[in-house]
This record gives sequence, structure tokens and C-alpha cells, in this order.
Amino acid sequence: MELNNFMKSYAEEIKGNFSEYDDQRSVIVVPLEMERQQAVVGEIDLENNLISISSKVCVAEDNIKYKDLLVENHKSTFGKFTIVNDFLKVESRSPADITSNEMLKCAIQEVAKLADKWELNITGRDIF
Repeated sequence: MELNNFMKSYAEEIKGNFSEYDDQRSVIVVPLEMERQQAVVGEIDLENNLISISSKVCVAEDNIKYKDLLVENHKSTFGKFTIVNDFLKVESRSPADITSNEMLKCAIQEVAKLADKWELNITGRDIF
């Protein structure tokens, strides 16, 4: 799959902004309700044949109610909370060879909305 080409096309479809980091990674700034937006990174891991869709929520600190995030994990289809490099993130991972464009669109939207919801809940701001 040409993930960056898909990300660019989808960014145009949703009137978002697209930036390519390198051959395996790009970002879409996804427009959301209330004039908010969320940066969503798409990355393909060729070695493991996985597509990762992720978005930062905030810095992972001790005052976050992590039990609430685990409850939210159970409710979501694609996005799951993770901690990577001291950031709380929402991430979706799927096999590249069986992931359809429609599934990727759903994953991008869910990851963006979930990350933005908890970013607002935790920080009260629109940071990422």
C-alpha cells in the first residue's frame, strides 16, 4: 500500500492539511467540530507489514485518570490509548495487506476524535 498517497488523497477529501515526513510516514491535520483540529500520523512498518495511525493527546503525567482511559479503550473500535516517549497517544495498528481504504478512513477519524476529546478533557486546550 502507498500509505502517503492515501493520506494525501484523504486530506484533500476532508479538507485537511497533509505533510510527508519521509517514504513511510506522513501527517494529516484533521478538521473537527468546534473549529478544533487534530494532527494524525500515518506510518507504515514495512518490516512487520503494519500500518499505524496515531495522534498525541498530551504529556503522560501522574494526574491523568488512566482507569478512565482503559474504560474508553473498551468502547473504541480502532483507537487505543498508549504511552510513547512520555506522550499519551491514541493509536490504531493494522496489517497493511488486509486494511482497506475505508478502514483507514474510519481509523483516522476515530483516532483524531478520541485524541481530541481527551486532549480537551485533560488539558482544556487544542495543543496537537
